Amino acid sequence: MPNQPLTLKRIEALDYLRGLAAFGIMVYHLNLFSFGESDASSFLAKIKIYAIAIFFVLSGMALFVANEASLKPNFSSIGKFYLKRFFRIFPLLWLATACTYLLKSRPEMFTVNHLIANITILPSIIRPEAFEAIGAWSIGDELFFYACFPILFFLQQKRQWYLVLVTIASFIIFYIFTFKWLNPTVNLGFQWSVYVSPFNQFFYFVVGILLASLKPIKTFMIAIAPWLLLVCLVGVIYYPISGEPVVLVTGVTRLFFALVTIIICYCFYVYPFNFLPAIVKKWLLYLGETSYSIYLLHPLVYLAVSKFFASFMPVNVYFVIVITICITLLISGIFYQKFELYFINLGKSIISKKPIASIKNTNL
Repeated sequence: MPNQPLTLKRIEALDYLRGLAAFGIMVYHLNLFSFGESDASSFLAKIKIYAIAIFFVLSGMALFVANEASLKPNFSSIGKFYLKRFFRIFPLLWLATACTYLLKSRPEMFTVNHLIANITILPSIIRPEAFEAIGAWSIGDELFFYACFPILFFLQQKRQWYLVLVTIASFIIFYIFTFKWLNPTVNLGFQWSVYVSPFNQFFYFVVGILLASLKPIKTFMIAIAPWLLLVCLVGVIYYPISGEPVVLVTGVTRLFFALVTIIICYCFYVYPFNFLPAIVKKWLLYLGETSYSIYLLHPLVYLAVSKFFASFMPVNVYFVIVITICITLLISGIFYQKFELYFINLGKSIISKKPIASIKNTNL
């Protein structure tokens, strides 16, 4: 079997993992809202931290693959790249932010600084903790990464070693955050602004680009990918750790989970998952396509469902969780088809100067 280039099947596999990560974060948040913070020993606490890291690695991979043949070192090409990112990210983020202000109004949300950060979005690229929409801090980090992507891309196109050097530099920063700037004896919530800094997460994104740029994919990597995934899953479940979740993002423990996260992402990048039944692939692809809506909308659905039932009857917390998951999965599909794709295609229409009706639906 010859070395294999990247195919659409590989991109679909990345969607599978992105969807699973989004679903895992939804389950974690619903558990958090209902029962409080999980101990670091629990699988949900590990999902809290490293499903987001998976997003960042996948983002680097997917952007490199999607732009490898089209991004050129000129203002027009770079401008088109940023315009597509704008229409992919901003509309749903603005909508989620507006709904957050309606459903979860607090006086501090209406300070000038918070309003500017949440309306203009751009200040939150550097201070993502200023976002009011739950989980939106990671979107702020993503926007920072998008701003850097053309530079990283053209460095790689010039010399692969340039990107390797950037990866090493980003790891050094990652290491400093892990061992110096994050205190394992202080609750993570009290260090949130430090943890969510895009500089603390940048390593994941750069590694994603680096891995996607390594071609051709070796046959032995494809062969061992399922076994690596199994080993990683066992390692995540049985890694001996407990306490406040800050212990998951400090010291050697963070290095271990970061390595496992990167390996998992690369396994999904190289392995086609042809053995999966068609119905399983269909649902995994659905989760992947709707992952952005799932990620941003599930806290709002939970708030709405909780307020609705609490207004006229006592309700079992597990019932609220199940209803929230079902409604989120349903409306995320609707939002993806009717809202996300509309703005994605609007951006492409502006770029290509073609009518929006003639643009093929795609989430790339």
